[in-house]
This record gives sequence, structure tokens and C-alpha cells, in this order.
Amino acid sequence: MQQGEKLSHHRQFQYHLQHAIPVEVTCNGVHVDIGVLTAVDAHFAELQGTLYSRTRFTFISRPGY
Repeated sequence: MQQGEKLSHHRQFQYHLQHAIPVEVTCNGVHVDIGVLTAVDAHFAELQGTLYSRTRFTFISRPGY
């Protein structure tokens, strides 16, 4: 994945989780959070203790952050 690409498939979330690659969380194009995923399943992604719905929020790859 390139910086700025949206995570849409479960394997992309798993890769970012396993390799501690930072992600940015946005909602309707507005920045909400940025950091490293701490858990992920089919419906939610946890970012440093906060759960985000994978359908409501957009997750963007931010390697090097």
C-alpha cells in the first residue's frame, strides 16, 4: 500500500495491525484520529483503546507517521 490509500479489505487491516503501520481515521472527510491499530475484526477497528466502526469511518494508511 502507498501512503494515503484507504484500507478496505480485512487483510489490509491485518497487515497494518501486524506491522504497526499507522492509520488515520476520518469521518466524512474530517480527521478524527491517527495512530497504530491495537485490534481489528470484521466490524470494528481499535486504535489505541478506541473502537471505530469500519462502516462509519474511513481508515487511511499513514506509514512513516
